[in-house]
Amino acid sequence: MRLTNLDSLVEELTAAYEAGAGTETYRSMLEGFTAVEAARVLDELEPEAACKVFESLPIIVAADALGEAGADTRNSLLRNANRSLICQILDELPMDDAAMLVAELRPHELESILGSLPAVDAREVRELLAYPENTAGRMMTEKFAAIRREMTVGQTLAYVGTMPEDIETVHDLYVLSADGHLIGVCSLRQVVTTDASTLIGEIMQTDVVSVTGLTPARDVANLISEHDFLALPVVDGGNRMLGIVTVDDIIDFLTEEFEEMYMRLAGTDAEELDRKSPTQIAKLRLPWILATMTIELFAGMVIHAFDQTLTKVILLASFMPIISAISGNTGLQSAAIIIRGLSTGHVNLDRWRHALSRQIHTTALIGAACGLTLGLVGGIWDKTIGFGIVVGIGMFAAVNIAGVVGTLIPFLSKRMGFDPALTAGPFETAFQDVIGISIFLGLATLMLPLLR
Repeated sequence: MRLTNLDSLVEELTAAYEAGAGTETYRSMLEGFTAVEAARVLDELEPEAACKVFESLPIIVAADALGEAGADTRNSLLRNANRSLICQILDELPMDDAAMLVAELRPHELESILGSLPAVDAREVRELLAYPENTAGRMMTEKFAAIRREMTVGQTLAYVGTMPEDIETVHDLYVLSADGHLIGVCSLRQVVTTDASTLIGEIMQTDVVSVTGLTPARDVANLISEHDFLALPVVDGGNRMLGIVTVDDIIDFLTEEFEEMYMRLAGTDAEELDRKSPTQIAKLRLPWILATMTIELFAGMVIHAFDQTLTKVILLASFMPIISAISGNTGLQSAAIIIRGLSTGHVNLDRWRHALSRQIHTTALIGAACGLTLGLVGGIWDKTIGFGIVVGIGMFAAVNIAGVVGTLIPFLSKRMGFDPALTAGPFETAFQDVIGISIFLGLATLMLPLLR
């Protein structure tokens, strides 16, 4: 990685742009950069400078960097970079990747670019964009390996050797009828290890797992994961082959989903940084932050209510942030597990009792281990058994409550029509703080004679 000093490089490139440097200057400054590295540089530059630097990149690097760059940078380059270069790049890419790149452009901008592409490529991109976002149809490619059942293994191997380079994968060979219907599939390994005179119809698998163009990407991901596929065929309502969705596209989709879920756990939106102004971002996040702050105020009231206990045993205050942090993390872990299960279909609303039971058993073990450890530390620190018991039980109770709250909030959010990933993080932490601190200090008050 050559980006140990990204700020310095961006400053040098900006200075070169302001001095009116030519293509060779930018090319020499970014010589040897990978597409990912180049994309990071482009994201940091002002739009005009980014456009000049982008136009200086080798065509293969530029094509991949366009896909790796942030949405704002990508759309700016598509609008402002040399139109001939953009068309070369889109023509270089698989059409499913090209469709992904131009999907966010305004209609007139999209038509302007598609009008400059070869007619065949433009048609394929339009067909892909006709499908809703995050469906198999939007992600598929028409470049797959198709064979006929009447072919022999020897003929198939010879045909595979002459396939064009833009075929997405030859790991699976799809057997089509004369009118394009999917009737079977053979793996290349199966073909290679079979006698050359054997007909494809004799070795093909006819129970083919397939999806339609409108199948949600999450369902496609589940099928690929369950069956260990490298690609999944896409068919229309009459079982006519449309294309394939490859595992690399699914990995990209799942990575984006994970990042979005992670961001929402913090009460934000994964795409907001690219698409919204700071004011819009603040308006989106502020309601959840204020709601969390309101709940946390109750935690402050709880602490105030136990002022006398804290005054008498000041060491209790030292353990409050520890209990709050550990139980909070436990709750967020529980919430993340449920949210992921709801997203992938492994957990559904009707079986919430089963999920809750499993989480209770899990957090009981975690709480016992954490409570015993912290109780020993507290007892040794204060040199009293009573203090260790209070701290240990407080930790055990807080962790278990956090697990229950972290499990139930995503279910409740989903049932009420909210996005669980958006609400779980802030509310779980806030509720847990109030309840956990209340139990800890309430227990300390009841056992105050043992703490003196």
